[in-house]
Amino acid sequence: MKIIRPINATITFFTVIVAGFICSGNKRVTFIVLFASFAAAFIAASANIINDYYDIEIDKINRPERILAKGGMKKGTALFLYFLFVAGGIALSVLVNISAVFIVLGSVVLTFYYSYKLKQIPLLGNIVVAFFTGLAFLFGGVAMGKVSPVVFPFIFAFTINLMREIVKDMEDAEGDSKAGVITFPVKYGFEHAKTLLYVFGLFLLIAMLVPFLLKIYSARFLLIITVGVVPMLMYSMFILHKENDKKSFGKVSRLLKWQMIIGLFAILFGK
Repeated sequence: MKIIRPINATITFFTVIVAGFICSGNKRVTFIVLFASFAAAFIAASANIINDYYDIEIDKINRPERILAKGGMKKGTALFLYFLFVAGGIALSVLVNISAVFIVLGSVVLTFYYSYKLKQIPLLGNIVVAFFTGLAFLFGGVAMGKVSPVVFPFIFAFTINLMREIVKDMEDAEGDSKAGVITFPVKYGFEHAKTLLYVFGLFLLIAMLVPFLLKIYSARFLLIITVGVVPMLMYSMFILHKENDKKSFGKVSRLLKWQMIIGLFAILFGK
C-alpha cells in the first residue's frame, strides 16, 4: 500500500470517473468508465513503484521514510508488483476500447523511461508527470468516446500539477544535488523556479475564468473555485515568496494537491 501511494492512485481513479460524468449525457457511471478508472489507477500505481525503484539512493536523502529507501521491501518484490500492476492496467484497458489500450501501453513505456532517464532532464520530467495527471481526464473522455468536454480539465490538471512537480523539486533540491540529479531548481536556483511558478499561477487564474466566461461551466464552478482554489493558490504563492526551506515547500506541495481535489469537485458540479 505504501509503495503504490494509494492517495495518488485514488485521485487518478476519481479523475477518470469525473471525466466520465462530464462526457456522459445521462450523467451515469458505466462499467466502461469503471474499467478505465481502475486501469488508470493501476498504471499510476505502477509508475509510483518504478519511480521508487530507480530513486532508492536519492530517497535515502530526500524521502527516507519510503519503503524501498529504508529497506522495508526487496527490490525484486517491487519489480514483481510493478509488472503485476502493469499487466492489470493493460488487461482492464482491453475491456474499454482499442484507443484506451494504446494510451495505456504508451503510458507504461513513457513512465518507465521517465523514471529511468527523463526525470533527470530539467523541466522536461516535470512536464511529463503533469501531462500524465491531465491525461486521466482525456482517458475518461476516450472511454466515453468524447474528448472535447475534458480539454479544460486537462489544462487545469496539467498546470496545477506542473507547478506541484516544480515545488517538489525545490523540496528535494538538497538530495537531488548530492545525487547528481539536475532538476530545474538545482540548475537555475530557487528564484528562477519561483518566477516560473508565479507565471504558471497567473496563467491558472486566468484559465479558470475562461470556461465560466464562455458559459461552459455554471456559477457553481466559479463559486467553488473562488472559495476553494483561489485563496489556497494565493496563499501558496505567498509562502513561496516568503520562504526558502524544505518544510515550506512541502506545505505548498500539499496545498497544490488539495487545489487539484477541490478543482475536481468544481468541474464535476459546475458543468
